[in-house]
Amino acid sequence: MNMRVWLATGLLLGGTSLASASIQPSEPSDADTSDVTIQLYEAATRNHDPGAMYELGVAFDEGLGVTADPQQAFYWFTRAAQRGEVEAMNRLGVLYAEGRGVRRDYSAALDWYRRAASHGSDNGVSNLATMYFYGLGVQRSYTEAATLLSSALAHGDPDIQNKLATLYDEGMGVKQDHARARELFTDAAAQGYGPAMVNLGRMYAAGSGGKQDAVGGYALIRAALATGIPDSMSDIAIGELRNISNQLRDEQLARGKALSEELSAAIEARNSSGAVAPEPSAPLVWE
Repeated sequence: MNMRVWLATGLLLGGTSLASASIQPSEPSDADTSDVTIQLYEAATRNHDPGAMYELGVAFDEGLGVTADPQQAFYWFTRAAQRGEVEAMNRLGVLYAEGRGVRRDYSAALDWYRRAASHGSDNGVSNLATMYFYGLGVQRSYTEAATLLSSALAHGDPDIQNKLATLYDEGMGVKQDHARARELFTDAAAQGYGPAMVNLGRMYAAGSGGKQDAVGGYALIRAALATGIPDSMSDIAIGELRNISNQLRDEQLARGKALSEELSAAIEARNSSGAVAPEPSAPLVWE
């Protein structure tokens, strides 16, 4: 199966809008908030701390310690972004892209992508590349997507590595190079990044870009499923795992399971130490 997986990590960026002016800040209620959230609210409103504004936006966006409220998330992300908080610029985008808390606006999203990317946000670069890849608000350009991803590759972000590897694997915007794709998938998978583990496992099983290793491919995909991948990718990964397992003898299958458990344990240990690979927030998959 010729499977290609592209995951938009980070967030689709949106632009500053006067819509935030009509939204008033809401103080978290005692019924559903944590002490930490109250402290963030006080720092944001009294001290005008952009970092606290950003964290408060995250809390409202994800329902962390408060009832999820996309309009409040938009308000606080906008306030923080206006004060130079780069990841707030980035987080605004998902609200614009999904039309949560504000009207969907891809043009505004592009504006904030570029701002975030220009201030060194890997998420901003990745999301800007995604806009060009899908032609959201701009003319579709795989070449521009590849150029953007390549510009930030040295930072070692696993999502960027995974996306650029996909382009090399399929020859989209760059000359097709399976060996280079496998190298980049390996770099991202080594950081415990689930989508890249699935893609690398597929290449191992097929012998694409290097030596065939069906047992290693099985282990990688099984470990990715065990440690967590986006729901939209699970069915694809399960199907790949089933196809590979049908090719393995009993002893090979046993080795694959043992290896996957070792990989899973290593990833969990890495995550518990605080070195957590970023989770894709807006999975986009095509075949």
